[in-house]
Amino acid sequence: MTTTASPNPRGRSHRRRIGSGLLTLSMALSPLAALGGTAQAAEDPDAIKQQVISDSMKNASGTVTAFVRFKGKGAFEQTQPAGVRAGTQAPVNTSSQVQAIASQVQSQAQQVSSQSGAQVLYTTHNAVRGVAVRGDAESIRALASRPDVEKISPILPKYRQNAGAAIDAGSLATWTGTTNPAGAGGYTGKGVKIAVIDSGIDYTHTDFGGSGKLEDYEKASKLTELPSADSGLINRTKVAGGYDLVGDNYDGSNTAVPDGNPLDCTTGGHGTHVAGTAAGYGVNADGTTFTGDYSKLTAEQLKTMKIGPGVAPDAEIYAFRVFGCSGSTNVVIEALDRALDPNGDGDFSDRVNVVNMSLGGEFSPQDDPEAYAVDALTRAGVLSVISAGNANDYSLRGDTYSNSGHPATAASAITVANAYGSTRAVDAAELTDPATGTTRKVRGDYSVSYPWAQAGSKEFTGELTAISENNRYACNALSADEAAAVKGKWVLIDWAEADGELACGSKVRFDNLQAAGAKGVLLAGHDEEPGLGIAGNDTLPGFRLAASAAKDLRAQITAAEAAGKPLTVRLGNELKSSLRVDTDKLDQLNPMSARGFHGSYGYTKPDIAAPGSYITSAAVATGNGSVTFSGTSMAAPYVTGSAALVIQSHPTYTPAQVKSALMNTATHDVRTESGDVYAVDRVGAGRVDTLAAVQSKSLAYNAQSPNTTSVSFGVLEYAPDAGVQTLTREVTVENTDSAAHTYALSYAPSTNIPGVEYSFPESVTLAPGETKNFTLSVRIDPSKLEKTRDPAADVTQNATDYYTGVETVPAQYRQYIASASGRLVLSEDNGQNLRVPIHVAPKPVSTMHAADRALTFSQKPSSEEAQKADTGWQKTPVTLKGTEINQGGYRSLLGAFEYGASVDRVAPTSLSLNSNVKANLQYVGASSDAPALKAAGGNADDGTLRFGISTWANWDVVSYENTFTVEIDTDGNNRADYKLVTDRAKGLDFPLVRLYGYKNGSLVELAYYPLNGAWGDTDTNMMDTNTLVMGAPLKDLGLTSANNPDIQYRVSATTQYEWGNVSETGWIKYRPFSPKLWFSGDSSSVAGLFPDAPGSSLEAHRSADALPALGESGTPAKALLLHLHNGTGDLSGVNGATGDRAEVLNVKEQQDEYITPSRFTDVKSGDQFYTEISWLAQRRITTGYPDGTYRPLESVERGAMAAFFYRMAGSPQFTAPSTPSFSDVPTTHPFYKEIEWMKARGITTGWSDGT
Repeated sequence: MTTTASPNPRGRSHRRRIGSGLLTLSMALSPLAALGGTAQAAEDPDAIKQQVISDSMKNASGTVTAFVRFKGKGAFEQTQPAGVRAGTQAPVNTSSQVQAIASQVQSQAQQVSSQSGAQVLYTTHNAVRGVAVRGDAESIRALASRPDVEKISPILPKYRQNAGAAIDAGSLATWTGTTNPAGAGGYTGKGVKIAVIDSGIDYTHTDFGGSGKLEDYEKASKLTELPSADSGLINRTKVAGGYDLVGDNYDGSNTAVPDGNPLDCTTGGHGTHVAGTAAGYGVNADGTTFTGDYSKLTAEQLKTMKIGPGVAPDAEIYAFRVFGCSGSTNVVIEALDRALDPNGDGDFSDRVNVVNMSLGGEFSPQDDPEAYAVDALTRAGVLSVISAGNANDYSLRGDTYSNSGHPATAASAITVANAYGSTRAVDAAELTDPATGTTRKVRGDYSVSYPWAQAGSKEFTGELTAISENNRYACNALSADEAAAVKGKWVLIDWAEADGELACGSKVRFDNLQAAGAKGVLLAGHDEEPGLGIAGNDTLPGFRLAASAAKDLRAQITAAEAAGKPLTVRLGNELKSSLRVDTDKLDQLNPMSARGFHGSYGYTKPDIAAPGSYITSAAVATGNGSVTFSGTSMAAPYVTGSAALVIQSHPTYTPAQVKSALMNTATHDVRTESGDVYAVDRVGAGRVDTLAAVQSKSLAYNAQSPNTTSVSFGVLEYAPDAGVQTLTREVTVENTDSAAHTYALSYAPSTNIPGVEYSFPESVTLAPGETKNFTLSVRIDPSKLEKTRDPAADVTQNATDYYTGVETVPAQYRQYIASASGRLVLSEDNGQNLRVPIHVAPKPVSTMHAADRALTFSQKPSSEEAQKADTGWQKTPVTLKGTEINQGGYRSLLGAFEYGASVDRVAPTSLSLNSNVKANLQYVGASSDAPALKAAGGNADDGTLRFGISTWANWDVVSYENTFTVEIDTDGNNRADYKLVTDRAKGLDFPLVRLYGYKNGSLVELAYYPLNGAWGDTDTNMMDTNTLVMGAPLKDLGLTSANNPDIQYRVSATTQYEWGNVSETGWIKYRPFSPKLWFSGDSSSVAGLFPDAPGSSLEAHRSADALPALGESGTPAKALLLHLHNGTGDLSGVNGATGDRAEVLNVKEQQDEYITPSRFTDVKSGDQFYTEISWLAQRRITTGYPDGTYRPLESVERGAMAAFFYRMAGSPQFTAPSTPSFSDVPTTHPFYKEIEWMKARGITTGWSDGT
């Protein structure tokens, strides 16, 4: 991903749900009453179909795009022997088998297309067998019945995400002969193949050995194949191959038009820049290709070059173009597949060694479809290097938990953060003083909207004047006198107030000056390093001066004009990035570099940091020009080039070993300006050191998961009274050297938690060639845990509109999770240090629950008069038991609601991604504190309506990726009048609840509130959990006690990987001012939540219809309690398990001897068992027959008995298995669920013959 001085954030186009028509790159099943079939139901096509695609697909409509994965291994894994897959031997030529597999996949794709009417976008067969299709949702849904289909997954949008860096990070030293034991020059990547999956490459640029002639670029743009080596248009030694998978006009939403020529667009340039950083030859000061000896280059020579060499200047480049001239892409999987066989002949001997992907999305799960393909490439011996992301859609606020997105989330990839180098190239303008004849370069930045690239070698020159003091910002239209003074001249204006406040945006200023006849604009800046660029307009050139260049310039202009020799200014493309300055930020992190996983999925991201800020590299369609970009997109190719050098120096290394070599030797801490070391979930091991990685002869990595290198114990939950816990992991140390090594072990922390300690041996000694494991332990005392903050993280954050700078949410305390993380250091006297990132995120959890499984009220009097006279029947205490938490910033909280609905758990394999089960609703309920306010003498209209939600799996964070919606119908017409939606405000790491309502017929945002009712200074356990609370004041919903309406609500949840809602409820009735159940009790620090602790006061209140008597209409009320700080528990649904956070309580009355008269026509007073039958009916354990009889003399079938037991237990939440436990109880049995519930509970075991 790339950010220029003023990036073009993509808004939320990536959040368009699948089925909306755009499926560019980066389902829940309602339980059926019966699946049909017998004990072999798993072979039933309907059952198989459920494992392939979800019910949400059934609701999809319109055109969708998906990847249909076929069964069977990819051709590489299928045809290559173990030695090839392990990297110990060269690939075997099995082209005939590969071509057969390719033909089979193509045949399957044609069948899929014919069956569904969907368009085939591409097929893959090398890494994974499958086909990408675009077509009608209903038709694609039907493909799930095919026996050869393994999975149908959506394809989500992927977006595009050097000289000084070569010195800082050691590549210059790596090129010298001292690093090569053979003494034949240094390592330069010779013989290593790099695939750049990006926007293409301008191979006519001199950085890649091209001619540098602009006319050659024009010639190349008309070709449909890569030029031949003798064409004069390309150096095929450098650009050895590639393919254009999309065509110029492709934007991610339309049809790709591929061809064989991966030339970058003039409006693109991203891929060209990336390729130059990874493996460009370098460009001399005169614009020619550097052809000298890299081993003899000096730092001084390097600094004089127009473009420094790439990190691996002798590596071969294979350019796979996946972006058109604009927009996003959905063909990354195809490009990954081609990387295994670039020329497509079925022979894998030309496979690349390393893939660079400077692209991706945000807020993604670990099982994104591209991650599957990345891991397949790793198994095939190809390392993937991927940019961590720039928080492009989050106002560049990289300090946001789990912001790093697909495919950077792949465990086996090496994911790269963006650090600053010691120097940077900056834009310059030239100021000339005719009086002295001197010309000086001044520092600044060029306006972004002006089409500088199209200007080519054109110069922008002119006389310089200053605007009048009365209109010094040019925010107002110029007067006639002002216009006359600036006409035909370049004009100096002020950019901002001394405090940085802007009087207006840049475009209005440029427009005003252009209207007055000005030739160009210079803006006097107030910062040396402005955080954001200036846009200007696309017709008037402009340049913002750094503060040092702007100082006293107005006075100089005035003096020069008075002397009759005005200053002149010159701008031009060759002045861009032409001035090199110190950054004073070496090994600091660029704030837009995205934070990644924090252990929720068993590993952390990113893996490593590299120079990625102000990187100068090849500029497309300029012949030999350069451009400066910043972003993790620029950091990734630095690591890609470094990986190429490691591969050259250690040709037998597997991708996991190359990754470990890079991470182990990244021993340069990345720090904040104040000196705090960034944590492993922000920068990985540290900043890359190419020389150290090449020279290293030992490796250290996670023994259980070598592909991750780092060791994460994950997010752990312990009750405070659980006692001290000790967990262990094995770390492998591998000595590839011919000499023995002894390493002393130590720990360098970056984040700490009281009560957490790591331990390990004092040292480890390895003989030559030996591999040895040692044990890493973490000791956790739950009673001492505190919610400590990462010292390098923001405490508060605000949300702003990137373009206007307008604050949309003022500064608030952000969310965070406590972790104990750092680097395990292996050090050797007079040797090289190694490090392995280690991480654990333990949190204390409560074990609270209601003492009883039901709320028991005293019996309601029979008459309304008696009910009013004695109100004791309306309330009952709720006793809470268990272990609370109240320590170190944690305090257990409880949400109490009137139960609304439950949703059955679906098998994760029936969803588009297994991780989507986090949006599988479990329970929902509603609460209102209006009755409590009224009872306390307050105004009920000041109350708040809240909704409690639990799901069948934990999420890591609530973000754009997983969304919860509550629709509220206030007038009973079955249409939503208001919506509450979980969302984010860009720049603020905290989930919001946005309220939408209708104004003038349009749905508009009315307000926003913090999720769970509190900002991040109060812990409500929002991360790594499955419960949340969404609420809004009753007044904001137009609800008052005067109108006292009955409302209805429904809840839905989805992720960006589904074709619709993962799950949803129907409409649920609720009365905000007179609910069937409401609660009062001790107050907590969060309105609407109660302390969840033994001995805390909590009282339940009921209405007269909360438990209808026999003969009365209505449904008995239930309570939903959400213990927000409890541990997760068992959410598998097996044997009725529903986890430990949500519990549903029935409502009942204390019983006396009174029995309501029988409702059945054939059960009379005095009959045998009259009382017992009436008792069963009164509690709705039995409902009798539709004709009003009970038929007491008929035998009771065992299935009916199961129904009686199930109802007597309160009809608990239970999902019956898809395969029957008893051979004579098929899934179609009317009481199948109840019988299976009895079996799961151990109430019945059936007969010995399985019946």
